[in-house]
Amino acid sequence: MAALGVWGCWTYVRGGSLSGSLAGAFVIGQGLVVVQAAAGIALYLGGHRPATSVHYLYGVTAILVLPFVWSYMKDRHPRQGLLLYSLLALFVAGLAVRGMATGG
Repeated sequence: MAALGVWGCWTYVRGGSLSGSLAGAFVIGQGLVVVQAAAGIALYLGGHRPATSVHYLYGVTAILVLPFVWSYMKDRHPRQGLLLYSLLALFVAGLAVRGMATGG
């Protein structure tokens, strides 16, 4: 997600807008976040627990933030969407780092 956020911000700065390749990369990134959450659920069911319960908040937020923003931005200009999605990808990358720090 960090690389995707940087790629999107760079495209935005260069005057670009949301293209098919970037949109596809965001979908793949979101899919990987869901796969990571599924792995976390499997660990939870196997008896492994995070060091702190805020870990769950990071995971749920990472899953929900991009679809929520997509529903808000789907009828807006693709250039605006690119900037917001790129910044959110950086945010999700930060959530992943914080999730790893609280995972124990």
